This record gives sequence, structure tokens and C-alpha cells, in this order.
Amino acid sequence: MSCFVQSRWGDCVDDPSESKMREVLAELDVPDPEHPDAWLTHESGWTLSIFSGGSCILSNSAMDTGPQYLEAISRAEALQLWIKLSRGQVQDMQSLPWKDGNAPPISQEELQILKQASAEATLAQQREFFDSLGPEDDTQRCRQPGCSRGAVKFSVLCKPHHFEQTTKQPSPFGH
Repeated sequence: MSCFVQSRWGDCVDDPSESKMREVLAELDVPDPEHPDAWLTHESGWTLSIFSGGSCILSNSAMDTGPQYLEAISRAEALQLWIKLSRGQVQDMQSLPWKDGNAPPISQEELQILKQASAEATLAQQREFFDSLGPEDDTQRCRQPGCSRGAVKFSVLCKPHHFEQTTKQPSPFGH
């Protein structure tokens, strides 16, 4: 075997034909954020991953080289790169304007957007857990010293104290 192609959904083909490469690349047109790429690996250790969004990453773990990336490549360009790699024509590929890393760095604005989305998702999950604890039973007092709230079912603590004990962080939903 001189190379193999791995499709985004796990199919692996040794020494793929050009038509098989096209077929694997065409799968990237179907939206699937969980499986965003397909790759071709040459026996020399070089791997070229093609992503559904139009970027690619070249690396060689055996030589500890890369990763390097290109952005906005077409499927036709991706196919030509895979063909070159399958033939071992790595030097031809290396003449392209590769940039170091897996992807371009994100801006501070994009980072803030991601942090905000993460914080919102975390709070939503915490709210779902907090609400799942159910109502407090006023006939069973919370055993946290100084707390006068009722305990939730299957616990000796009120909702906020049960939340804090379970998650090891303060309840964002009050006491």
C-alpha cells in the first residue's frame, strides 16, 4: 500500500482511484459538524485532511512536521492535492502558501463570542439540573447549618445546597 483514504464516516480505502477520491470529497458537501473532514495518508507519513468548510491541513507525524494549513480551497484543488500526495509528490505540494498551525488564529471578538456562548450553554445546563431537583419539601428541613429551606426529594439538602454539593460550585440560582 502506498496510501489510503479515510472518509468522514469511517470508510477506509487502500490506494484509492481518482474516482474514489472524488466520491470521498463529495461526502464533505453533506453538513455534518461531528465529522468535518476526510483525509489521505501516504506511506511516507504525510497526511492531508480536507475539511467541509474548504480548508486543509498537511502534517507528517513521523517526521514531526506540521501542521500547516490552507484556506478556501475548492474540491477540485483538494482532489489535485490528494492525487499529488498519493503519488508521493510532497515537494510539489510544499511550494503552496501553507501557513503554520491547524487554522488561522481567531480574533479577540470571535473569542469573546465563543466564551459568551459557552457561558450561556453552561448556565442552561445548570438550570436544567437545578430544575430537575424538583420542589422542596417544607416538612423536611435542609441539613445545611443555618438554612431554613426544605429538602428536595432523595436528599437532605435544599435545591441550592444540593446543587452546590453535587457540582462543587456556587449555585447561580440563589439561596
